[in-house]
Amino acid sequence: MHILNSRRQFIADHSSTNYLFYAAKPINAASRSVVNSLSSHVDVGSRTAEIKYHSDFADLGDERRKKFLAHFDVEVRESYDWWTLSVMLDPGKLPKDVNLEGFEVQEESSLTFTKQGKRIRLCFDGWHQDYSASYEALGDDTMKELAKLGLKLREELYAGKTDALKVMKLYCEEGEISSGRSSVAKKLSAILEVI
Repeated sequence: MHILNSRRQFIADHSSTNYLFYAAKPINAASRSVVNSLSSHVDVGSRTAEIKYHSDFADLGDERRKKFLAHFDVEVRESYDWWTLSVMLDPGKLPKDVNLEGFEVQEESSLTFTKQGKRIRLCFDGWHQDYSASYEALGDDTMKELAKLGLKLREELYAGKTDALKVMKLYCEEGEISSGRSSVAKKLSAILEVI
């Protein structure tokens, strides 16, 4: 018997759920210890916690996600090509004329703002990415770059800029992608995909 040909393949596992929790500054040793105890699947770095579940129905659940977000500023979640971006906001740093509730949408894709401890959780959930545009805009570490985009979104909101919220709201309400003037709005407009 002779081997005539061989071929290497990569098969993507679409039945996984991926998380990246990201902090603006390194988390302390006590927080790292708590985060390590929240999941047997977690890989904790100085500013990150990464989790990958490889099977159907394996997930953190919202209560444990909240526990992670008590120590981090941003969550990026991908499951079956559905994405979530959560950003923790300090209400004291938001200008008084920024009315977050006016941007809230609860459809198949949603944009919500919920009080979580002393902070507010902005959650842009159920959206899709144009992967070729994302690679151009974000490079090959999509999750980390989305986490950094979440921090930039927070800074824009603290400066009173709501262009990115308008892009997210239109996407959720109408299934349309608009362009915006701010850097975060432009990047979101580039990477969002309507299914």
